[in-house]
Amino acid sequence: MSRDNAFVSRPLRVAVELTGSGHHPAAEGAAGTRPINGADYWVDLTADSTDQLDLTSYPPNVVRIRAADLREAQQERARIRAEIVADGRDPDSVTVLVDLEVLIAAEARAARKELALLDSALDAPRAPVSLQYIGTPAGLAGLIADIQAAGVADGVTLLPLSLPRVLEQLVDGTLPWLEQRGLVTSAEAVDEALRRFDLPRVERVLAS
Repeated sequence: MSRDNAFVSRPLRVAVELTGSGHHPAAEGAAGTRPINGADYWVDLTADSTDQLDLTSYPPNVVRIRAADLREAQQERARIRAEIVADGRDPDSVTVLVDLEVLIAAEARAARKELALLDSALDAPRAPVSLQYIGTPAGLAGLIADIQAAGVADGVTLLPLSLPRVLEQLVDGTLPWLEQRGLVTSAEAVDEALRRFDLPRVERVLAS
């Protein structure tokens, strides 16, 4: 997969789409899961005061894509950027996020076991709707960083397969990993996402 320096000019963004008890069709009623309070919810978890991502904005400033693999996602991003240029717009005015199904746990083995249990409740094998990652919070963070650095996409929309544990692991492990490396800044929207499951807000340390 080729690397283009133009790809890395966009800031890394991490959004999440929360629905039901998770995006896996067997998540509802599974052990340890519970549904979101209210309607389905998409939110950008990363802060950028100059570029607030809004799926309803016009002209659009964010486009979501789905892909079977990283190369397909990269090609789709390039196609979208070319179309924006053809329309006379700045391609950097639009953030392209690839959907990424995730199931994470403190140990990768535990995440794989949970997915196997969810899959076993289905009558037929389930194919991922887009890219998929099953493993640890740090492993997910590394993949997200690589997706942006290699020009695959400007970031991701995470699709947690089970909730709320995956959201907790994301907030406690994945986002801090990215923050510690200066790749993202968590937005206050993180607290609202947690509130949808009656989870405690993130304690932030104010700079002195």
